[in-house]
Amino acid sequence: MPNNRYQRGGVYLRGKHKDTWYGTYRIDTSERRQPLNLRLGTKRELVTKAAARQKLQDMILEMTNAGAVTPKIKSIRFSDLVEKWKRSEGPAMSDNTLKHYSDALSAYVLPTWKDYAIDSIQREDITNFLNSQAAKYSRSSLKSMRLVLIMTLTWAERNGYITRPTGWLDGIRLPRKTGGRKVIRKELEPSHTLGFIQRLKEPYSTLVMFFGLCGRRTEEAIGIKPADLDANDVLHIRRVIYNGHVEELAEEEQQVLPLDQPEHAELVRRLRALGEGHEWVFRSRKGTPINPGNARRRYLHPTAAALGIKIGGWHDFRHTLIRKMRRGGVHPVVVSAVVGHKRVELAPEVYDRATMDEKRQALAVVGRELLPIGSNSRSMQ
Repeated sequence: MPNNRYQRGGVYLRGKHKDTWYGTYRIDTSERRQPLNLRLGTKRELVTKAAARQKLQDMILEMTNAGAVTPKIKSIRFSDLVEKWKRSEGPAMSDNTLKHYSDALSAYVLPTWKDYAIDSIQREDITNFLNSQAAKYSRSSLKSMRLVLIMTLTWAERNGYITRPTGWLDGIRLPRKTGGRKVIRKELEPSHTLGFIQRLKEPYSTLVMFFGLCGRRTEEAIGIKPADLDANDVLHIRRVIYNGHVEELAEEEQQVLPLDQPEHAELVRRLRALGEGHEWVFRSRKGTPINPGNARRRYLHPTAAALGIKIGGWHDFRHTLIRKMRRGGVHPVVVSAVVGHKRVELAPEVYDRATMDEKRQALAVVGRELLPIGSNSRSMQ
């Protein structure tokens, strides 16, 4: 069917390094006007944007010539869309991020949506689905459902599998009342943290001290190797372990924590002692990285009960540190640098960076309170 009005289309760069040209174009078919997303070539092949536009025009001309066979776009199932999306977008994500999205799709979305024809999905269907899940799941789980649905369907729209009005997925709200388990984070007193340190056996005693003083994520802590703590007592976060999978971080993703002040001498001593002669600092009896879920159930929660407090998990120590640093007047940029936030939550317009001295001062806020200089470290063993 010939094109019934002039179109120029558009070109843009895609890929992890923005090195591949793609073109967008809407073509008339016997059924309706369909969007197409066409791979044009790499930047090496098409050096300028003008060259990419010319390649798109050549492809349009070839498709719209008299007698040309117009591609027929057939609807696909949502489960097939998910597989296409993972193959296309997965390589640009970290292994942990892709696994998180895949798990959310498998656990929450695909049981209901796997056989849906994607061209039949409307905004109302998504809203009704989220409403129906509200009684069973927490708000956090509903956010994950909404996120993966929006990501996959937006990708389908951009690649011409469905046609929808601009912004059709914007502003989808979650139900106000939700069910499921709600994790309540407890702000711990210094006596609580010291109680854990004193009662827990190694390596969990030092793990609590590390969380209490540094506030890093669990997957970062259990990935620490002895060589990550250098001769100057600076700790390098070089990898994460998520669900037993070790992921080495790219150089630009690695972070450092200065533990070279008196408040952290006991933590440094323990880290070096635990790691001596072993591959991992926080390890099981078999020498493998500890399983934080098992450790939480077998050691952390029973110890919390013995102390007469209720704790959600290891993240409560991170939560406590962040609150105390903020109350101590630490700049949000520095808080973000210390605990490894990817965004500065309280100062989104700040573009400066935390220095080593600023991070050192921030870490000392809790260090002085939790482990005062001159305290008898042996009494905590």
